[in-house]
Amino acid sequence: MMIDQALIDLELQGVLWACLTYWSTEPNPFDERVVCYSWVAQCYKDRFDGTFHQSRLRHLARLGLLTQDDTSRGGNRRYYRISNPERLGGLLKKWNLN
Repeated sequence: MMIDQALIDLELQGVLWACLTYWSTEPNPFDERVVCYSWVAQCYKDRFDGTFHQSRLRHLARLGLLTQDDTSRGGNRRYYRISNPERLGGLLKKWNLN
């Protein structure tokens, strides 16, 4: 599936918004910021009053918009980095989700 076709999906757009919103609140340097499902899910719920399945984050990683991070922190969480925050911000602006 091409990225443009995938991003017609309004839920994926919302998930990307939630990822960038949470990522923007992290106090760490840009290259050390990560997100995980439970953190992003709360941002998504607050804005869209709904939920999404955590597989959506893996889908965004397969598209290259997120990058799976080292999971050595322990536990069952998968952590992701935003591959290109500037590009993502531009997409969100295009979709009026900024």
